[in-house]
Amino acid sequence: MTKIINNNSLGFEDVFIVPQYSEIASRRHADVSCYLTNTLNVPVPVISANMDTVTGPEMCIALARSGAIGALHRFMTIEENAKAVEGIITELTKDFTDLAPYKFMVSVGVGNDALPRAEALYDAGARMFIIDIAHGHSFLMKTMIENMREAFGDEIFIVAGNVATHEGACDLAKWGADAIKVGIGPGAACTTKNVTGVTVPQFTAVLNIAEALDRLGMDVLLIADGGIREIGDIAKALGAGADLVMCGRLFAGCHEAPGERIDGKKVYRGSSSADVNKILKSSDNLPTPEGISTLISTDESPASDLVKKIQGGLQSAFSYSNAKSLKEFHARCVFGIRKTEIR
Repeated sequence: MTKIINNNSLGFEDVFIVPQYSEIASRRHADVSCYLTNTLNVPVPVISANMDTVTGPEMCIALARSGAIGALHRFMTIEENAKAVEGIITELTKDFTDLAPYKFMVSVGVGNDALPRAEALYDAGARMFIIDIAHGHSFLMKTMIENMREAFGDEIFIVAGNVATHEGACDLAKWGADAIKVGIGPGAACTTKNVTGVTVPQFTAVLNIAEALDRLGMDVLLIADGGIREIGDIAKALGAGADLVMCGRLFAGCHEAPGERIDGKKVYRGSSSADVNKILKSSDNLPTPEGISTLISTDESPASDLVKKIQGGLQSAFSYSNAKSLKEFHARCVFGIRKTEIR
């Protein structure tokens, strides 16, 4: 029997934030920061995507110094990965001393090299880990979380994903994740929805998962990953209940992004694209990629400029909803739905 769930689901393009009466005299009074832990604060709650054309060591360093977070990609050898982590920590120690390992994230998968990679990155100093696979609501994810907790205990912070249902998010929380990455198919360089038919529109996915986690009292952070085409979409994701937002395309054009430069543009590609599969050289790679490679325009502006623009946009969005904090924005943000044709 065919079942239909998530009827009339919405993407960010389908909704808008409705302005409310506000007592905030200046947007500068809005604090858009998010706490990853009781003591670890992220001034601007954005993370650059752990894609090989978005976040290398230079991006991690720039974002940490700008008040955001970089998520280092894993499409390199374990030795190269560990060396990159050591270099990032050495540089960030100049600014953050013993907090340097908590100012960026590293990535692992669930394959044969996943735990050895995690161990090498931990030994290099990493403490913020993303277990990153296309379908995070799986036995492979459960096993990897358990293995990492057994190996490193609670000393590490684990982000797990990706999922797009509240059942998936709740299971990740039960399995031991500190944060959950939400998003299957919404990214600009992702073609999962096109070649498999599998997706949940991102606004609805974030909204439903945030409501479920809150209703069940689960103390876990929510990271909206994908579908961000402009700064306003970041505000919508936060208003829907996300604590942080991961962005790929927005950061891919920055000076620090490692994407190849071709005729004044930069390469931007999905992590499941054919080009990345060539790098991995894995026997598990399927013949149908779930990502594309493209060229995007860039003015090579520094990532710090983009972070400042994001912070300003979010402060304005908060002020329109009479919210001085992320917690208040979660509670007070009201959405309208655009008139859309049935797709």
